[in-house]
Formats: sequence, C-alpha cells, structure tokens
Amino acid sequence: MDTRSFSRKNLAEFALVAFALIAVMYLAVYVRSSTLSSPTVLDYDPWWFFRHASEIVANGMQIPTWDELSYFPPGRPYEAFQGWPYLIAVMYKILGPLVGATLVDVAKWSTLIVAAASVVPAYLLGKMLSNKYGGIATALFAVLSPALIGVSMGGYSDTDMIVTFYTLLSVYSILLALKRPLSLKAAPYYIFAILVNLAFVWTWGFGWLIMMTFLAFIPAIFVFRAVEQIVHNRNFQINISELRSEAVIIVPLLIMIITANLIGAALNLGNIIQTAQIGTSFAEGNLLLVNVSVAELQQIDIFTSAGIQDLVDRVGLAPALFTFLLLPLAAYKLYKKEKISMVEVFFYMWVFLTFIMITRGVRFSLLFSTAAAAAGGYVIGNAPKYIGNRFARMTFYGITAFLVLVFISTAIQAGYAQAGMLTSANWYTALDWLKANAVPKSLIATWWDPGHFISGYTGLRTFADGAQCGYGPTACIPYGNDARIQDMGRMFSVSNESEAVSLLAKYRQLTPQQCADIKKAYGSVLPSDVCDAVPDMYIVASSDLISKYYWLTYFGTGTGRQYVQMSRTGVDNTQGIITFGDGTISLVYKNGAWAPVLNVPNQGIRNAIIHNVVYFQNGTERRLTFNETNMVDGLLWVDSSYSTAIFMDPATADSVFTRMFFFNGEGLQHFQLVYANSEIRLFKVVW
Repeated sequence: MDTRSFSRKNLAEFALVAFALIAVMYLAVYVRSSTLSSPTVLDYDPWWFFRHASEIVANGMQIPTWDELSYFPPGRPYEAFQGWPYLIAVMYKILGPLVGATLVDVAKWSTLIVAAASVVPAYLLGKMLSNKYGGIATALFAVLSPALIGVSMGGYSDTDMIVTFYTLLSVYSILLALKRPLSLKAAPYYIFAILVNLAFVWTWGFGWLIMMTFLAFIPAIFVFRAVEQIVHNRNFQINISELRSEAVIIVPLLIMIITANLIGAALNLGNIIQTAQIGTSFAEGNLLLVNVSVAELQQIDIFTSAGIQDLVDRVGLAPALFTFLLLPLAAYKLYKKEKISMVEVFFYMWVFLTFIMITRGVRFSLLFSTAAAAAGGYVIGNAPKYIGNRFARMTFYGITAFLVLVFISTAIQAGYAQAGMLTSANWYTALDWLKANAVPKSLIATWWDPGHFISGYTGLRTFADGAQCGYGPTACIPYGNDARIQDMGRMFSVSNESEAVSLLAKYRQLTPQQCADIKKAYGSVLPSDVCDAVPDMYIVASSDLISKYYWLTYFGTGTGRQYVQMSRTGVDNTQGIITFGDGTISLVYKNGAWAPVLNVPNQGIRNAIIHNVVYFQNGTERRLTFNETNMVDGLLWVDSSYSTAIFMDPATADSVFTRMFFFNGEGLQHFQLVYANSEIRLFKVVW
C-alpha cells in the first residue's frame, strides 16, 4: 500500500472524528446557553457551590474551615468534598485576567466548559468499547441527555455535569489501566486512575461508586466467564484453568482500590465501606427525614409503562432503545461463541447496576443515562458487524441517523425550555432589602429550599438550607437536619403564635452547655462569636410554600394538610357564576357579593356554602362569613384576578403561615412585616 495514500486516509479519518467531536462540543454548549442572561447563578442549589467558590477565592485559594452561613447556630464545618467549587475558583483565576470575567460569569460558564470537556472521556470510553463511531455516539448521548440538560444549564453550577465528566473519566481510566499488565512500565496508568478517582471523590462524596462497581466486577467476571463456557460448550462443564486466566485483573484492581482508599482516608474523603453503609441506609429508607419529600428521590416502577416512559424521557429515546438492544446483542455474541472482552463484561454489569439503581430514586437516572450513553455507542459501533445483509445494514444506519437527529432536536428544545429557570425578580428585590437593611450576622429562617440562595446572595446566616448536614439526627450539633426541618414546619403550621416564637427562640442563642458541647466537638475551627446571640432574626414566607405546605405540616405536626388550589375553568356572565376546578368550587354573585359554593358529589357534598370567603372587588379586599344549614367549615381565598381559588381547612386557615402570607401578618404580635411583594413576605421577629 502507498504510504502517502495511507497517511492521507488516516489524516482524513482524524479530521472527520475531530470535526464530529467539535460539533458535539458545540451542541453541548449551545443547548445550555439560553439561561446565560441570568444576572446570577440559577435556582437554589448552585448558590452553595458559587458561595464556596467565592469564599475560596477570598481566602487566598485556601479552603475555609468553618461555614457560619449554613445551619446557624453554630454553623457547620466545611465539607471535605470541595473539588467543584475549587475548580470554579481555579477557572476564575485563569479566565478572570484572560477575558476580564467576574466570578459570577465563570460560575455561569462552568457547566458549559465541563459539558464540552466531557466529550473527550465519553469518546475515549465509547471507542474503547467499540470503535470511533461508537465513541462519537457515546459522546453525543452523554452530554445531551435530557435529564442532564435540566441540571447543567448555563448558570446552573450544580455538580451534575462534573459528576458525569468524572464518571466517564473514572471508568475509562481504570479500564485503561487494567488493559496493561502490572509492571513499572504500566505504573503511570495506575497512578492516573487513582488520581482521577480521588478527584471524583473530592468533588462528590459518592464518587467512590465507580470503584465500588469495579470491586463488584471481580466476582462478576468469573460468574460471566463460567456462563460463557456453558453457552459456548453447550454443556454444564466449567474449565477452572480458563477461569484462572481472569485472575490477572484482581491484583492491579485491588492495588488501585486499596491505595485510593488509604489516601482518601488520610485526606478525610471517606472510603468505600462508609459509602456502602450510607447507600444501604438510603436503600432501607433510614436517611434524612426530609428525603421523604424530595421529588427526585422518590422511587419509580421501571417495569410499568409509565415508569418506562419516564425513563425514556430522561435518558432520551435513542440511547434508551439502543440500551434495550444490548441484551439481544450480548446473547447473539454468546451464541456465536465469540469471546466477550473484559471491558465489555464490566460495561454490561455497569449498565445493569445503574438500571437497578433508578428503582431507588429518579435522581439516579442521571447515573444510568451515562451508562446508557455508552450502551448506545456500543450498539451503534458493534451492531453493523453482525448485520450481514447490505439492505438491513443500510436500514440500521438510516434508523440510527433518524434517531440521532430526533435526539439532537429534543435536546435543543429541552435547552430552550429551561429559560424559565431564571430566579424571579421578586426574590432578588426581597433579598436586596435584606442586604440593605438587615444588620450583619442576622439569621434568616424559612423552609430549607432557598437557604443556599439567601446566604449566597445576602451573605447573611441561614437557619437551614439544602445542604444535608451529614446523616442522622446528631450530624450537626446541637440541631441537625431533621430537628430544623421539623421545627420550621411546625412554626409555620401551628396557630399558636407563642409556640411558633418559642420554637425559633432556641436558635437565637445557644445555651452555655450547648456552647461547651460544640467547642468540645469542633475545637479551634469555631469562630469566636458563634455562641453570641444573633442580633436579629427574619422569617421568609414565600408563595412556593403554598404548594409545599403539605410537607411543612407533615414534618411539623405529623399530619399533612394542604392548600387546595384550583384554577378558573369557566365564567357564566348571565348567571353571575365563576367556576374553579371544573365546578368543584363556584362563586355565585348574589345581593352584591360573591357566595362560595362547594360540590364534591363523591363525598356527599352538594351545593354546600363555604363558611368564610376572601376576595377582591375593585381592588379592595372583602371578607364574608356565611352561616347556612348546608355549610362546610373552612376558608376560600380568591386572588385579585379571579384566576385561582384556594380552599383551606380551619386549621390551615388559622396557621401562622396563612396569616403571614395571605394576610400580611395581621393579628401577629411577634412577627413584624418589613417587606412584601407578590411572592415574598419578610417578617422581623419581635421577641
């Protein structure tokens, strides 16, 4: 063969692959760009990482030891897993001087940068499993997974994108090392794999998951080879000597795992055993109380049509379909007596384990989507070799091209749909008021979700936030996650204002004994003023708590109650009737006023008058009380546009939260309204 012709062919192939990967990188960035106009990072959780990145920068690139803004009093030790905020800080140190970017700019760009970078390990892993075409497909499926796009948009600087990056790189690095015999010559590969996996753990505490999977791979490879022999030989005889040949991976794999665990323990990054214990507790439902209410931690039944549809919506149709083809392809290779490589065996196990994991929570579909991306690339790269008919092969290529185009189109639409993630102006203006008016070291209390946003934007201490303060009731001293969630839920849920204030009072200042306990537990890392009384405390009553009220009451009182919200579904001007919820509630205009009527036939309620109603007429609030024979006790609140009606049972109508949000604190003596807009009410606690 002509050497020049061969070189030109290689160069053309290299250029084609490079162009394809650059195109995938462009798509990874493009679909995530619609939210870059946000003035800050998005949503709630990304503020945790942005705030820590800014504190690392302010501290001379040293990680602080104590976080006074989270779970105060007294705050909490800085977690060991600071790889992601530290990387954001490093990006800022590089890009700031280079392009004049602020830390906010870099935080908003960070997920886009990592999304583009993830194309490289995805391609390398996919190519290892099949060929360059499988590598390109793996990269495309990995970075454009619908579930991943929603949590890795520009400005959404949470860990999901960096976890995907390290998952791909960690799997690839270990498989790359295992393909080389243990020797000094192979040492750089083993060191690289150890460092990559430690970096993963430093970024995400559950980064040990990849090494845990490889630990499970040791018995799995022997089981698979035994099954392979049975199928190939068409009998149940197993050749032990052939199985021994697989033992060559045990020593190098254990060296990597043990070394990483020893270093991890020395760096306070935990180890595989601790991670497995936490995972077991999670599977048994023994972790944080509040996990009961987290939507993405709810179990799904993947063996129902609804569960499969949910999975396809999150992973994408193309990778989902190709993943389902994985089993028949593996079976066919076994049938044809084709020896399946060690890399492929691990890959099959990885896909299977992550598929099982999603039964424990929707959130794990992100982990499965990474394995499914590799599965999609594997099938695309390998399947054509087993399709002998030219027409069938061309049909496969055509269907694949169509599915890929649909996948890309869906990803672009998903990216545009995320523009609604921008935080509302009402939150910014409310927090601007706090920044301008609250004295330093004030404590801001509300339900846990927006805590990261509040502390990150205002620099003020927060009562609780979405950072799980370890696991168990004593993880934070003296009040852990569960205690704070229950106290805040009860504070909002009860009607007794004195009880609500007493619940907050214990967070005003620690007792001398509590102060002694935390000093004994945390030592010199504690700031000198953590035992001082907070100068002021503010409560945030926000509109999002209306839909979350069930969980506030569930955790706070043990009995979940909720606001029954109904949208307007009809207007009959001739009869003077406005209906909500397809006639469940009607407003009937009579004698110059609106009378609220409730109809729930399956509960025997027909044309019952609701005891109390609040609505707005010509901009003026009107409150009416009815006393009828056919009456239902409770309160109906109708917004000023008459587009939404909210029914409250008597206990809900009389709760502290209802009085705060719906009636601006009317009748409350210890909660002074200091700021209000359509979404937020801020109250200062008056002791």
